[in-house]
Amino acid sequence: MKKVTLYPYQDKGVSRIAIRFDYDESLIKAIRRIPGRKWSPDDRIWHIEYSKAKFYALKEYLSSSDVDVDDSAILRGKEKLRIQEGSEREKPHSIAGDGREKPRLSYKKKEHLDRFIQWMESKRYSRRSIDTYSGLLTSFPLFFNKQNLSGITLEDITNFNHNFIIKKGYSISYQRQMVSAIKLFFHLIQQKKLDISQLDRPRKERKLPVVFSKEEVRKILSSIKNEKHRVLLSLIYAAGLRISELLNLKCTDIDGHRLVIHIHSAKGRKDRIVPLPLNLVNAIREYYKRYRPKIYLFEGQECRRYSASSCRMILKRALNRSRIRKQGSLHTLRHSYATHLFESGTDIRYIQKLLGHESSRTTEIYTHVSSRQLEGIKSPYEDLDL
Repeated sequence: MKKVTLYPYQDKGVSRIAIRFDYDESLIKAIRRIPGRKWSPDDRIWHIEYSKAKFYALKEYLSSSDVDVDDSAILRGKEKLRIQEGSEREKPHSIAGDGREKPRLSYKKKEHLDRFIQWMESKRYSRRSIDTYSGLLTSFPLFFNKQNLSGITLEDITNFNHNFIIKKGYSISYQRQMVSAIKLFFHLIQQKKLDISQLDRPRKERKLPVVFSKEEVRKILSSIKNEKHRVLLSLIYAAGLRISELLNLKCTDIDGHRLVIHIHSAKGRKDRIVPLPLNLVNAIREYYKRYRPKIYLFEGQECRRYSASSCRMILKRALNRSRIRKQGSLHTLRHSYATHLFESGTDIRYIQKLLGHESSRTTEIYTHVSSRQLEGIKSPYEDLDL
């Protein structure tokens, strides 16, 4: 019998249920049918948002597929996940968790969705993109459950946008992704009655990133006593790496003689070369001698890649020890790298190449958070005689 383990998981501070199992194609297909499920490529697990109803519904759903479910880790942490000891169990709900029978996709709509997933796989979209789009496109046809996809109009999609996305409080980012998924989906199934060119995404939010000062970066790194943890965070800042790029680094990607790091198949399936600081080379060599990673530069148990959640915890503890109150993340170290390069006079076009940005417009955001352009500006407050 196939075995699945459920255990508590945190995703961006939200309690979720992790679903771990040995690779099995039929199980993967079953998990993909669960609305709202997500795939974490860093931790290599599926997970769904936690609620009491969803926990019991998930157990029932998996058990009905002849699967042995180990939920002991969830039950041990039931106080944390708000499952009360001795409370009367709710009757199993649908995976939707709203107490109603979950509507099912019609055979034709499911056929379209399966075809869409296969098409994305044939185009070599990343697994994250496939999971995101297929998850979004499960909600969309269910909203029009009694309507044929061939009859959907722009007015219908406007109605979906208002009653499903806006009324339920989904973010602008979610809405933009949904529109992208719908456009791609209808382009594939060639629905002639719908002019997908008229589907517009909402304007993207232009939030400025949080940036650590150089002194704050120094405090963070100096507070870490564990050699592996210090080298890990140092490398993110020193080379401006995304967390996925760091975790995918192999030992052979570090060239200590040429002082470069070779990043393979980063975002957009692009390779790039970034400089390796000379004063970090010895630290990496000492780390390598001590820990002897076999494949990946940073490994967990059984030579597997280190997990993103462990990296986030390292930074969180370092921020607490350093008494830095900024709401920073691992990506903040990358933002700080780019901002500090710009402030030191590096041309924005070189920063774009170092970060692996497709468009210079993405990189230009660092000109807005840099203090470099503000240094010569005098506030009129300084002229007041108080």
